[in-house]
Amino acid sequence: MSRSRTLWIAIAVLTIAGLACSAAQSTPTPKPIPTATEAPQATETAVSTPKLAATSTKAPVAPTATKAAAAPTVAPSTAGVLFDDNFGSQQVSESNGWDFDSTENVDRTWSANKYTFAVNKKNYLGYGTPDGEYDDFGAEVEAQTSSAYARYGIRFRIQTGDKPSYYIFVVTTDGKYYVDTLLNGEWADVSPVATTASQYINKGKAKNTLGVLAQGSQISLYINRSLVKTFSDDSIDSGLVGVLAGPGDNASTQVTFSRFTVLTAEKAKADWGAAPATSTTQPTATATKSSGGGSGNGVITVRNTFDGACQINLWGQKDATIRAEGNSSKSLSLPPGTYGVHAATDVGQVDLSYQIKLPPGGYCTIYCNKSTKTVSAGCGQ
Repeated sequence: MSRSRTLWIAIAVLTIAGLACSAAQSTPTPKPIPTATEAPQATETAVSTPKLAATSTKAPVAPTATKAAAAPTVAPSTAGVLFDDNFGSQQVSESNGWDFDSTENVDRTWSANKYTFAVNKKNYLGYGTPDGEYDDFGAEVEAQTSSAYARYGIRFRIQTGDKPSYYIFVVTTDGKYYVDTLLNGEWADVSPVATTASQYINKGKAKNTLGVLAQGSQISLYINRSLVKTFSDDSIDSGLVGVLAGPGDNASTQVTFSRFTVLTAEKAKADWGAAPATSTTQPTATATKSSGGGSGNGVITVRNTFDGACQINLWGQKDATIRAEGNSSKSLSLPPGTYGVHAATDVGQVDLSYQIKLPPGGYCTIYCNKSTKTVSAGCGQ
């Protein structure tokens, strides 16, 4: 082989080796390095996740704002309530306008949930009146006496001055009610509602809930949520509303008021049931007496003024069950005598704290109160 050919072969071998070496060096230069460079981008994505967390941190703010906006939704529960006092605080009641003072004939005192009148003058009426004037309204009061006899009720559409004007709706512990009108300082010759006996009055020392619904000249009277009378009188069209108590022909009496509420006329009608109309006037004790005749069996009625059932179980003179469905009454003719009373179903399991005595040819009415889980009763001839 010639010298020049040998040299050429050597050069070719060296060239091939160099290329192989170069190829070996380029192989370790992987594109994964940029991939490794992209890893920090994933880290940046992880960094952005806390930003989302910060965004989610703001989320509770929205519910807070929603709650603030939702606050007015509480209003419907008190919508239509113009005034309400359960005498839970003397300071609050005084700021509402009630008097807690003593005069020559009336002592007005406060105790927890009680506004008590002690009236010590025969045929005298003591009054208590909070702030607030109304034209159309429904006023309701819970009252109870600790005396053998008392008169108490609601004074309304009170026009003050040297010659005041107002109406008084009064019930008596012997089961009667009436309405009188004072006009310009003088009692009207004719009472809008004459003294009337009613089976819906809880006699004696039992508590009664009294209501007045006034719309223009139409005035409706409620006793224990039962509509007993509707009449028309346009003598007074607006004014203050308050409470009253007196001993009648006795020397003194004591009456306690435990709640006083003034509603719009619309809410009163919705809460109390039947719309005011003379045709819905409830039967009075006088009417029951004429049908009973004073002898033979009497009638026990269960009065239910709420949605749901009230079942009364009776024992004593005769065992019996009377069930009144929602907003209705159910009656049963039973032998006269003494009965124990147990209420069940939607009222709860409640025993009347005293026994009722059904007169011959008379009546007893048992009232179910779902809101207070109580029953009450009144009997008469």
